[in-house]
Amino acid sequence: MQTPYVPEVDVLIAVAKWLYSSGWQLEKVSTRNKYKVKTEFTAVGISINNIEFRREGEDIRARQGDNLWRIECKGLTSGKPETVKNNFDRAVASTVSYYIQSDGLRLGLALPDDEYYLRLLRNKVPQALRVVINLWIFLYLARDEVLVCAPDEELPL
Repeated sequence: MQTPYVPEVDVLIAVAKWLYSSGWQLEKVSTRNKYKVKTEFTAVGISINNIEFRREGEDIRARQGDNLWRIECKGLTSGKPETVKNNFDRAVASTVSYYIQSDGLRLGLALPDDEYYLRLLRNKVPQALRVVINLWIFLYLARDEVLVCAPDEELPL
């Protein structure tokens, strides 16, 4: 059974808040719902003055020293499984396309914690690939709650 609809912007906000609380400087956010993002960020003390808001490219870019995050976020539609799979495939393709360097780059794929998404991750994004390209998985559990899986960590069952 699929979880209810999860808007992509909610996933993006939760991951961005996690990054900020972990000491990362948000540089860029790609969203169609700029007002909601700015409101949520401001409410928790995230300065929006130095964040570039655009509609293309990675959904989140954040920096800490010489280290750079490039993260793709996806929500969960209540659509057919084929639509969810297509959205997943596009998200993986986008994430891999952000691999422009190896030194200091962390790729991220942020998805709702959904059994169908987890099955797709296990079947299509093997841990060996995650390790080689330094791909982290962010699982959106609930508002402001994400589970972060490092490349060398097993995904939850």
